[in-house]
Amino acid sequence: MKKFLLRSVSWLKLVRRLPHLHHMARLIWRLVRDRRVPMYLKGMLGLAILYVLSPLDLIPESVALLVGLVDDLAVAIAGVNWFLRLAPRDAVNDHLKTLPADFQQSFQKWRGQERRGDQQPSGRADSAG
Repeated sequence: MKKFLLRSVSWLKLVRRLPHLHHMARLIWRLVRDRRVPMYLKGMLGLAILYVLSPLDLIPESVALLVGLVDDLAVAIAGVNWFLRLAPRDAVNDHLKTLPADFQQSFQKWRGQERRGDQQPSGRADSAG
């Protein structure tokens, strides 16, 4: 039961960000067109989109409709997450400046949580050694 509640909290975070979905799409589109973003990142994002649109799935929708849709959603979210995390920071910041301030704040908050998550393992290794 506790795991279910924790998962539902993360879904609530996702639902709170839904109003910014079109801004996220604009940011991704601008980054895809930017020459500073490497081709392998664009290809990775393209493969994630291709998987979601493809009729081939790891878990077919005909077997389990909700579970079959969840794997598509997971691949889409992971692809976008990796694309935004690995895209050059200067390119992301340049395109982020052209979007509304509330989206910028939300994105910076997400990026700040990501940075803290990246710094924690190195801090643990330093204190252990």
